[in-house]
Amino acid sequence: MTTRRTQAERSALSESRMLRAAIRLIARQGYTKTTLAQIGEASGYSRGLASHRFGSKEGLLQALVAGSAGRFFEDQVLPAIKGHAGLEALSVMVDTYLNELVVREERLRAIYVLMGEALGPVPEIRDVFVKLNSAFRDSARASIEEGIKNGELRADLDPVVESALFVGMLRGVAMQWVTEPGCFDLAAVRASLHDSLARHLAAGGSSTARAQRTGA
Repeated sequence: MTTRRTQAERSALSESRMLRAAIRLIARQGYTKTTLAQIGEASGYSRGLASHRFGSKEGLLQALVAGSAGRFFEDQVLPAIKGHAGLEALSVMVDTYLNELVVREERLRAIYVLMGEALGPVPEIRDVFVKLNSAFRDSARASIEEGIKNGELRADLDPVVESALFVGMLRGVAMQWVTEPGCFDLAAVRASLHDSLARHLAAGGSSTARAQRTGA
């Protein structure tokens, strides 16, 4: 016997489908060419349902950015680094972020498209990215501060500066990849990022940092 979904379950399902459709459309054709009617049809619903559910295109984008990008950080990055600090935490962040390029490349492409839109035609979603970037930097900064405190990382580091460089490095790699997937060897870039972090941040030098990371 098939159990009928409740109204709340049907609403959640339709919203999820429309957000996934929005990701596909925005990743493929950008924000300005994507309409609520297209999103409704692409998700298998009526042309007007997206407008009814989200109120406006900007409302849908707010939900998309906060949900997609926010969930990645809260549901994947933060749990992954729990129990780690210093260089180990940063290395886990690198792996988690770059894995997303392979597993959910389309979603990241849509997010980066919207980052660009936030600087231009859709300034109303800029605050969402400001908060996400701030949370990312804060997490990296806390890991660096802990590494300095326990003597693993160089005492002369400025955690605010280094966290900005760290986030910028990952964002830059991701931007290149989603613009031109396969344009470089992602595994080699990942290994080089780990090595660069060890050489630049570790108090004991690159060999010590690598030994700590691998458990050697």
